[in-house]
Amino acid sequence: MSVLITLAALMFVVAASAQSGPLAVSPGPSGLVFPVSGAPFSAQQVEERTQTAPDGISSTEEMVSQIYRDGAGRMRIEYRFRLPNGDSFRIIDLIDPVARSVVTLLVDSKIADYLVRPHSDSGPFNVGFPAVGRALPEGHWHATTEVLGARMIEGIEVQGSRVLQTSDDQFGLTAVRESWSSPSLRMTLVEEASGPGWKHTAKLENVDRQEPAPDLFVIPPDYTIQGG
Repeated sequence: MSVLITLAALMFVVAASAQSGPLAVSPGPSGLVFPVSGAPFSAQQVEERTQTAPDGISSTEEMVSQIYRDGAGRMRIEYRFRLPNGDSFRIIDLIDPVARSVVTLLVDSKIADYLVRPHSDSGPFNVGFPAVGRALPEGHWHATTEVLGARMIEGIEVQGSRVLQTSDDQFGLTAVRESWSSPSLRMTLVEEASGPGWKHTAKLENVDRQEPAPDLFVIPPDYTIQGG
């Protein structure tokens, strides 16, 4: 069991120090929030993924995660990773741009699995998260962008945009992405993407702008440390 959890956790990918290139995909929540100092908060992240089969039957999956970020930019992401057989495991990702480390806490087995151990390299420190939505079918797509202006969501002023993509190869095939974000906070409050046969919505709820407790961002003392 612990091997399966470890393999799942290792899908969370970080590009640290002088590493570059494409980032792989996490099995966890989509990236609505990124490390940035001076903007602490905590919130629930709620995602819904709907798939519509050719016969018109739809199915929806929901993921609810808890996100924390302190004033130094450290992040804690709590979620349940689900296996194809229906089993699920609690996972916590700790991202520390100050110590320049990333560790996944496997809660059920009390293992702290370092993906990047603390280090002092001066290169860029980047974290990769899965995007909202999914890849579109191959072909030629034409995109148009609409600026939606500003609005308040969860007490935060956000800017909206909508991108409409139409297929040049298949008549009537479209995809839409709408997002409401605060660039200064590196936070997206709502993002919705839809395409042929699918829809994916992610949003932050119950946003609290207070500083989270410091012990949320450290490895518990009873965890076994490995990896890195």
